Amino acid sequence: MACRKNGTELPVEVSVNPVGAGSELTFHAFIRDMTELTAERAAQHGAEATFQAVFENAPIGIAVLSLDGTFQKVNRELCRITGYPAAELTELTFQDLTYPDDLDKDLTEAARLLRGEIASYQIDKRYYAKAGHIIWVRLSGSIVRDADGQPLNFIAHIEDISARKRDEQLLVRQATRDPLTGVFNRARFEEELDRYRALADRHGYQDDAALFMVDIDGLKRVNDKHGHIAGDDYLKTVAETIGRRLRLSDVFARIGGDEFAVLLPHTSAEQAQKLARTLVERVRMNSVGTVSIGISMVGPGRFDGALERADEAMYHAKKRGGDGFHGP
Repeated sequence: MACRKNGTELPVEVSVNPVGAGSELTFHAFIRDMTELTAERAAQHGAEATFQAVFENAPIGIAVLSLDGTFQKVNRELCRITGYPAAELTELTFQDLTYPDDLDKDLTEAARLLRGEIASYQIDKRYYAKAGHIIWVRLSGSIVRDADGQPLNFIAHIEDISARKRDEQLLVRQATRDPLTGVFNRARFEEELDRYRALADRHGYQDDAALFMVDIDGLKRVNDKHGHIAGDDYLKTVAETIGRRLRLSDVFARIGGDEFAVLLPHTSAEQAQKLARTLVERVRMNSVGTVSIGISMVGPGRFDGALERADEAMYHAKKRGGDGFHGP
């Protein structure tokens, strides 16, 4: 520090150089006023401190990643979201954390960033947390480049949207599921039937599918004799009994008060009859009542009126006393 004439201090840089030798040796001192440079350094330090505070205390996860996807710098919120301490997270890549089904779309967008085709991107994706469970995040990705335009780092802003996704899934379930039995409702069944028809047309399916209309025999009698709670239990038991005998590819729905429908893709008439017989027997064994099943076959040129044909077949089964099936 140096002192001005008015007594105030100022930062200076002093350099002293010897000139000459022996008795002729002198020293030349060069004094540089460092006021502006010191102020610039202080401002830079303040900016860095501010950035660090914003980075660490941001309400969303933030990460700086190398071009190969390795986490280089992470903030506290990202550690909270993933469950990893910073020291462990910075030994991983985003590929390590990403749910396999979501990796391709992330890599595709990152490649577009590197090529300069886009300035940023945003996707919803899944991560594996350290504890092993899946978390949903909304990722906003961008890139930092040097003065020559060469990529240096990826920047990721990561928001935990797991609760939002659960709410969305609940709304979808409420809109497409029967609240009592948990199987699909009529609207979802018709949507799935239309989807299967579109797939069959697009891919030229030549094999058949079967459609069941299932009516619970005597539900009104159960309600009148034992009450609606018993009737509801009866419905749930029938739904569970049928559901346990179906494949993952089958579509099962409650389409009316005492009626269910089942779509069985890639199922022959013989296979449909065998399953219908099994369902009738299982319901008889597992519940206080019985069911009547109508079968119609759907396939190329036979989609129109399929529900009506199954419904008509079901009434044939009921006319014979129920506890059986009819068709195709």
